[in-house]
Amino acid sequence: MTLSLETPRHPLATALPAASRGENLRFRLGYLLPQYLRAALRTRPYAARLVDRLDPDRRGLEQMRELRARHGSGPVLVRGLLGPALLVLDAQDARKVLDGPVALYAVDTREKTAGYAALQPAALAVSHGRQRTARRAFTDAVLEAGVPVHRLGGHFLRVAGEEARALLGPRAEQGLTPDVIGERVERMGRRCFLGEAGADDGELARLLGALLAEADRALGRPWRPARARRLRRSLMRRQARYVCEADPRSLTGLFRLAPKGPETSPEAQLTSWLAALGIVHTTVVQALALLATHPAQHRLAAEEVATADRCQGMRTAAGYEAMPYVRACVLEAARLWPPVPVQTRRTTAETSWRSAVAPAGTELLVPTAFHARDEERLDHAHRFAPDAWLDGSAVRHRAAHPFGVGEARCSGSELALLLATGFVAEFLRGGELAAAGVRMGPRRPLPVSFDTRRLRIGYRAYRTHRDG
Repeated sequence: MTLSLETPRHPLATALPAASRGENLRFRLGYLLPQYLRAALRTRPYAARLVDRLDPDRRGLEQMRELRARHGSGPVLVRGLLGPALLVLDAQDARKVLDGPVALYAVDTREKTAGYAALQPAALAVSHGRQRTARRAFTDAVLEAGVPVHRLGGHFLRVAGEEARALLGPRAEQGLTPDVIGERVERMGRRCFLGEAGADDGELARLLGALLAEADRALGRPWRPARARRLRRSLMRRQARYVCEADPRSLTGLFRLAPKGPETSPEAQLTSWLAALGIVHTTVVQALALLATHPAQHRLAAEEVATADRCQGMRTAAGYEAMPYVRACVLEAARLWPPVPVQTRRTTAETSWRSAVAPAGTELLVPTAFHARDEERLDHAHRFAPDAWLDGSAVRHRAAHPFGVGEARCSGSELALLLATGFVAEFLRGGELAAAGVRMGPRRPLPVSFDTRRLRIGYRAYRTHRDG
């Protein structure tokens, strides 16, 4: 069986099921290409709008189910954007990869390395071996990976509340665009990561945006490495100022306490964290849209915020811990539209798959978006179901976790959840939400493609509301 559009044969073709030429074409056009056109790091608005109108994500899910029905649940050899790869369609196989050690299932794959070559080649996300160990130790210490509430969580929640509250004036009644919300999310991130001096650093925002655009170009040749290097040097110099004059109430203020070595590259990790604010922004917008269109969940979340504020104090760490349902709403928004639709790995040794053995250097694709919407495995695949995060069923479905699992999980997942939840909670304090430009509700399956650029989030304060 021919397994790709460019190469007639691959050593794995006789051991593992391989996609046909037509299946490869449909997979690349229907699943991989839309993600590339949207851009993994910085959205291309016009291309993304066109892609979402064609609704390729629903077709992509259908293609995954067809591949699994035809070839079985084991991995299928496909042609990725940059070469042959194993597409992991079974939830147990996905768990094996995602929970496996990074020493065996490495994260520095071709696709990821190509993108980060422009953004930040010294980032943890594309590190391996000794470099990854050093950078992970630093990142985990500063971001406090695995800790539900960061030591600066109380301050960060106040910042999130202030930035969200700044949006909730008369303008909000007419509807807030995702871009307007995104500006405040990024400002929140700069205040938390860099300190108060970075709040209005427009030049840093411009450099980061330009660098993200170059990083997205890197997956589609030709790109401009010289321009990317100039932008990166300028951004690193600007970030270094905040590291040298560290605000003690910011992440940079924790750098001196974290383990560092010659390969740590703190400023490089800071660039990655700033870039990840785009994920926080998208998740916030998605969560607000879901709450605005699902009255029952909105009522429960608003009641929880009111109770937490009354019993624990407004915008406090204790109040945040008393909001499990709001956190579940945020996680569910990310589950429905994952920030990373495809997780990639690279094997460093032979791996076994059913009766076959894949050689070292095999690229693996775990389609998170497919596993999160796999209606053959999840009863709530296309529903807004925050309760699944409270009863543990969502956590058990490891392949659908939006922030990753195992050794390669995002070090900042708890911090990202705190910031997003704090921002969303402010919209739930004493007001009602509305959404325009999107067709969603509890009586219909949620769309697989979600073009947030057409969305408007409306907010109207209750007359009896008083800000605390």
